[in-house]
Amino acid sequence: MRLVKKILRLTPFIGLFCFIAPLKAQINSPFSRYGVGNEVYNSQNAANQGMGGLTAAYTPNMNGAFGQSINFSNPASYGGIYMTTFDIGLNLSNSTLKRTTPAGKEKSTYLIPNYIVVGVPISKAKKIGFAFGLRPLTQINYSVNDYDDYPSSDNTIDSIYTNYKGEGGINQVFLGVGKSWKYLSIGMNTGYNLGRKRIDVVKALLYNNDSTSFYQSLSSTNTSFGGVFLNLGLQGEFPLSSKSNTLTKDKTEYTLSYGGTYTLNQRLKGKQDILRSTGTFTSSQEIAVDTALYQKNISGIVELPSTTTVGIALHKKITTVRGNYDQWVFGLELNQSNWKDGYKFYGVTDQVRNATMFRAGAQLSPNPFAFENYWSTVTYRFGVFSGKDYININNSGLNVQGLTMGLGLPIRKYRSYDYQFTLLNLALQMGQRGGGGSNFKENFVQFTVGYSLSDVWFNKRKYD
Repeated sequence: MRLVKKILRLTPFIGLFCFIAPLKAQINSPFSRYGVGNEVYNSQNAANQGMGGLTAAYTPNMNGAFGQSINFSNPASYGGIYMTTFDIGLNLSNSTLKRTTPAGKEKSTYLIPNYIVVGVPISKAKKIGFAFGLRPLTQINYSVNDYDDYPSSDNTIDSIYTNYKGEGGINQVFLGVGKSWKYLSIGMNTGYNLGRKRIDVVKALLYNNDSTSFYQSLSSTNTSFGGVFLNLGLQGEFPLSSKSNTLTKDKTEYTLSYGGTYTLNQRLKGKQDILRSTGTFTSSQEIAVDTALYQKNISGIVELPSTTTVGIALHKKITTVRGNYDQWVFGLELNQSNWKDGYKFYGVTDQVRNATMFRAGAQLSPNPFAFENYWSTVTYRFGVFSGKDYININNSGLNVQGLTMGLGLPIRKYRSYDYQFTLLNLALQMGQRGGGGSNFKENFVQFTVGYSLSDVWFNKRKYD
């Protein structure tokens, strides 16, 4: 009965996620026209986002305060899950898209779910845990208008108006398991990537001569695809030095952690519908007059590339009679995806290139046990990331760079007889994407709220 009541407490958060998930994102980015759309920056837990997106070497002990967050980007961390944890994140993003020629800009603000995940310790003694959840990987949403003017025979100017519009993206449902030993952890995530990509091109001939008119033409391609993925993870650490206080029994240890993940390339099966017709097509209605071509359920393959991430982290671990925590952490990470050779959409390549991302982050937890001073129990995070986006417009590419900061806020006072802990992880990311041969430059600000609830669920009672 107690278990049922605790699960019911999660109902508002699950309902919130289910309500927000189907909403169409109000992002309008022409970059999302390429490949499978814009990658969600950064698609990690809010705690990791505050450190520039570090995940490979980020262990469960690095949370810095009571309770924990689930590092679902590296399944090797699941072996360190010591409490059943429910974790949910929401992103509020604002982007400003600037165009060089002709000069102009457009702003968009949108709210999307970042992740929802549950982590459970299978065996604390054997350090085995598992996690499952849902998160978005990419977004496609753009609407771009183009006008081409042509002089007519009566010295007036006629125009061809073209509207390029797309929507869709990839969402991931995952399930993973991890096992830890003293200085080594391994794990794997698997699940299903479910995607959709719809591209509409509407053309209209605009004549100044009122006696001449033509219907608009619509070229629509709607593709749904999905398939299984496999992600492997590894983590470990080397103790560098330690010292103990014989009087207080406190121990200080400096440790170097390392980690890596590898996602195998994927072949997602797709179904595609193609429509070519004439009529009247606006944002509020679509009236087809004549259909020139309609093909349904065309089978095909969407190939996604492999991804490799490696990282290291140096941290200072404090052990006291009250417990242990990492006082500070500094880490570096490199991520690479083989898009140039590993991506095809129904056998067709696109303007993509191999993507790389360098990340650096730091975390400080002054003293989670200093209950008389709340701000000493808060975890402070900072980070940077810089690299090359996989989108390769005009073979010049897009560069990405940004700054991050975050806070881990315990929102329940610690009580020795209470084993329920709640954390509010906040992350702020500010960055820019563009440059190279692109006519566009995008500035973005992303605020992430992560809510983490940990409890000793599913444990067998010694006394009734």
